[in-house]
Amino acid sequence: MSEEYFSIQHRLAVNLIPLPLGSPLPDLEQLEAELPEPFRLSNSIAHLEVGSHRALRNLSDELQPLVDIINQQSQKINVLLGFVLSMQDEPHQRHHTERFGAGGLTLCTALPLVPHQLVQLKIFLQEEAAAIFCYGRVTQVSPEGEQHRLQLEYARIRDEDRELLIRASLHVQSKQLKLRAQQRANSL
Repeated sequence: MSEEYFSIQHRLAVNLIPLPLGSPLPDLEQLEAELPEPFRLSNSIAHLEVGSHRALRNLSDELQPLVDIINQQSQKINVLLGFVLSMQDEPHQRHHTERFGAGGLTLCTALPLVPHQLVQLKIFLQEEAAAIFCYGRVTQVSPEGEQHRLQLEYARIRDEDRELLIRASLHVQSKQLKLRAQQRANSL
């Protein structure tokens, strides 16, 4: 991996499809052509929301009722989008991450994969009402009983999807830190 990104312990649903050994890595044009339309739509909406949240933060307190209505409408769209994306999740290909970040992810599987093998990934970011379609490369395989713990790096991913992973990991980390602070405060 040429760039370093932090990863965070968190469970995400991921569809993993192993590619045959020796398969070539699709280029960005091929990735774009294969990208499911609901993923393209959700990521466009996620990027639009970032800009609108910034604009809403700068509004005065007098406009708070309007901000609340806009946020409610956004939540409705996210619920609907989450449902549409859930239709792309294939149960027979589903795995769950142990860790994820903008550089890769870790998960356990019964699939017999080997280092350097390519996989197709669908990563479902439920909290963000978004999903990412990309290709990964197995970097490490460790036996875990009848399972294998895989470390994967993203081998082909769109820049905007990597940004979405960064934002999602920061949101998860923020929630985890708030929860720890609350638990410490409760134990005092």
